[in-house]
Amino acid sequence: MLKKYGLSTRDNKKVKLNRLEVTGNICGEYIEYTISQDYKNTTGDNIEGVYSFPVPTTSLITGIEVNLGGRNLKAMVEERGAVLTMLEESREEGINTLTLEQKEDDYFTVTIGNILPNEKVNLRISYMDQLTYEDDTLSLYIPSVVDPIYYTEDEEEEEAEEMDFYLSLLVESYSRMEFKSPSHRIKVEREDDTLSKITVTKAQTLDHDFILTMREVTPQTAAGMGYSYYEDEMEKSILMLKLAPVLPDIPVEYTTNYSFILDTSVSMEGFKLEEAKNAVLIALRSLDEGDTFNLLAYNEEVYKFSAGGKVKFTKENLAAATEWIEGLTTREGDCTFEAVKDAIREADEDGEECTIFLFTDDNVVDEDEVLEYVRTNIENNRIFPIGMDTEVNSFFINKLAEVGNGRPEFIDEGERIDDIILRQFNRIHNPQLDVTEIDFGDMVVEKTYPGTITYLYDREPFTIFALVDGSISGSIDIRGVVDDVDYTMHIDLDKLEIEENSKLIQKVWARKRIESLVEKERFARGVEREQIKEEILDLSKENSIISSETSFMMLETIEDPVIGIGLNRIVPMDMTESTMKNLARGYFLDEAAYSFDVNIREKMATSGLTHKEAKMAIKYDRDNLLRVLAKNQQADGSFLDLGEETEEEILETTLRSLLAFLVGTEVTAIYLNNVSKALRYVMNTLKEDEKLITERNYMLLRVAYDLAEKKNLIKGKTRDIQVDLVEKISDLKYKESLEEVGDLVTKASPVQKKFITAGTLNISKSYVENAHEIFEMDIRSNITTIANIAIAKAL
Repeated sequence: MLKKYGLSTRDNKKVKLNRLEVTGNICGEYIEYTISQDYKNTTGDNIEGVYSFPVPTTSLITGIEVNLGGRNLKAMVEERGAVLTMLEESREEGINTLTLEQKEDDYFTVTIGNILPNEKVNLRISYMDQLTYEDDTLSLYIPSVVDPIYYTEDEEEEEAEEMDFYLSLLVESYSRMEFKSPSHRIKVEREDDTLSKITVTKAQTLDHDFILTMREVTPQTAAGMGYSYYEDEMEKSILMLKLAPVLPDIPVEYTTNYSFILDTSVSMEGFKLEEAKNAVLIALRSLDEGDTFNLLAYNEEVYKFSAGGKVKFTKENLAAATEWIEGLTTREGDCTFEAVKDAIREADEDGEECTIFLFTDDNVVDEDEVLEYVRTNIENNRIFPIGMDTEVNSFFINKLAEVGNGRPEFIDEGERIDDIILRQFNRIHNPQLDVTEIDFGDMVVEKTYPGTITYLYDREPFTIFALVDGSISGSIDIRGVVDDVDYTMHIDLDKLEIEENSKLIQKVWARKRIESLVEKERFARGVEREQIKEEILDLSKENSIISSETSFMMLETIEDPVIGIGLNRIVPMDMTESTMKNLARGYFLDEAAYSFDVNIREKMATSGLTHKEAKMAIKYDRDNLLRVLAKNQQADGSFLDLGEETEEEILETTLRSLLAFLVGTEVTAIYLNNVSKALRYVMNTLKEDEKLITERNYMLLRVAYDLAEKKNLIKGKTRDIQVDLVEKISDLKYKESLEEVGDLVTKASPVQKKFITAGTLNISKSYVENAHEIFEMDIRSNITTIANIAIAKAL
């Protein structure tokens, strides 16, 4: 496959690459790296150089620099309005500008001007990104920039000439890491447990993505590092504190009554309505026995699934609700206010606290009336409004969440709303620390990000940044309550490995502050909104981080051979406003789109596909297969193919589906409720029917249980049922053989458990070959096949 990245001519002839160097610094889960490339024009003619470079959606460009023919061009961050004004003036005066264009989702091109014969060109692109964190492992993907094959006009394909390639990464970690690269041979040099240098051995290239995995040897619930600097002769520090709280495993009292409101007006036609439907189908399957729910849809009027109020969460009601949701279509009209009032009135009539989800893309005309009604009538109920594209009235969505005691979300096309819903229900069903105070001890803290920390969720990584006057020392106490029980997290900063040589932490701090202000801007209007924009602009320019308020222009320095000094001038960079916005779209993990784009990056890295191809292929990937399974789980936690009725058949399909969630290496925390319900179904079924407790079924259950335990997915209710099942087995006449099976599984490594699963279920990689065909069939009749494919892909 011919890659698009690198220097070429206007007619797409490649320019010879002599040297490629990648250098960077990793701090915790953040990285800034630079790709430097040396080219030489060996064509014998003058050429107009066009440089193509990737911009992974999760990255931000922090630098562009070009050196050729005694000229140095370096990107500067400037206010977007000023850049647009300068561009317009340059066009009117006929001044030459550089052109930056976005070609596809994942790459851009920039014209760099005339290159003389034998002239050398150096290009440097710098990125800032956040690494993915899954199963105690951080993963880094650096995009390929070298073609595996060179193409020249009227010639056959020929092997690329040898090129110098260097890669060096300085890694500052919270604790000792194990480093591996499935893509390249690497060398690891350790200075101590938290400082390492990663280089590649010789005779390698970057003709495929560089992948680095870093596994924590001993995962920590709290870790940190800092950066110290001087400002106006005063010492300042930025503390980056990473928390992964493991909260007490206690029964959680949570809302068990739900209303789901779907906007079905014409503007929701297409992906928005389909995504909203998927979200509700996933949400319903996150409910538990004893929960109640109702569904409301609206356009010119409000339609209810149950006119008589909420119904119990049962197999029959789930099936009926699924059919009702799938049959929804759009019509003219809008009555958001009436739908919200109906949901709140129904909650009042029930006399029970209710959680309300609203999916809409509308600009609400009577927003003040809606907000005032919610403010005065919400009481102990909660509203979680979800805006279904970027055109939605973000001010209203944010204010509705604020007065409705909820949390807003915003979804663009291509983003995965189901992840948000699954994560939200995990938070509802599991312990959370309601933070009442963060005591920084003797440290003088100017600001924190986030500015307000209300909750910490069980086993959900969370990063706090603090701007400190002076040095970092002492301890921090995070105090709060977990289900009415006082709880304190104590972090001894003197025992943390605090680094002081990475300015990257300051850049991350600035980026997080910008993200926080952009979010705050959604709430604001008038003077307050303008002040926030000004603060975003200042942070962006001070830290050379492109943002919603800024864009790039180039500073050109030309060496004067007579006087021996460089002469500077500003060169506008011609680009559309949409290109400007897309360059500033890099975001970190707390954004909804992140997981979707990370999956695309992983697919590109491991398969060599383009962004467009990977986006299409991901439909058949494990992540999507798991979402399909989650969307088809039954009310009692089981999985079944349409038409299956016997306990043996349903147990078999449920075991396969359960193992599909667990045998992979990816994070499965968002499926905690799906896994827990399936485990409880399997164990309860075995308890109730002794003849189903075979060595095979018990082995598969034990594999699933142990893998779930390793992924921290086992909670108190599930653990209690497992204890009861073990006691029942101890009373059986063939208990010894079952106990041997249990011991075998317990002693097996995670990899061995995978092979036990594959061997017992007779699954091989051949299942993957025609995975795409499954989406041409009736999904509900092929749950077993989907589970088999998902397991095979994990192998």
